Amino acid sequence: MKPIDLNHTIVNIVYYTQPLCPVSWRMQQHWDEFTTKFSELINVRFCLVTSDTMSRSPEGSGREPSNIRACQAVKAVSLQSQRAANLYMNALRKAALADGRDISLSRVLVDLARDISRENHGVLDLQKFGTDFDSPATRRALQKDALKIRTNKIDSCPTITFTVNGHGFKATGFHSFQQLAAMLKRALTSTSPSASERSPA
Repeated sequence: MKPIDLNHTIVNIVYYTQPLCPVSWRMQQHWDEFTTKFSELINVRFCLVTSDTMSRSPEGSGREPSNIRACQAVKAVSLQSQRAANLYMNALRKAALADGRDISLSRVLVDLARDISRENHGVLDLQKFGTDFDSPATRRALQKDALKIRTNKIDSCPTITFTVNGHGFKATGFHSFQQLAAMLKRALTSTSPSASERSPA
């Protein structure tokens, strides 16, 4: 792929996902590489899906723990920074989908936040995480996510939207680093998107 010209354009990316999404877990390495390599070109945020119906549980996982408290924890961490939210989401997925831990338990959520705080100095404030976890700001953020999902009729997890100047497109399912990079290039080079590609609000 040819190098992408920065052109001083920022692409807004919304990643509709949830901690227990097995497809998101499978593409985590590709997503991390993509967001790291193109960090200067993109503005990323999670839109958290609290309904388990959008994503099949991994086979053999047994009883699937509720992801609502885990989503609440991610949103609380995101009040600090998107980098902290990325690290925390990765840790949640590994804990739940690889290690079989129950991420509906408060002690597991706190333990993961503590590990990130210890291993990434200055990235996650553990005390602020505790304060924000059940704060009005966190609850409002989750409510806004739920409204955004309904308004934009997001019915599959994961879904990723790419938007520039109010125009864009969305992609669902698994995507490799190369595919994500190609979509970023498409977003940057599309000068007159069709009406069907108008991005969700």
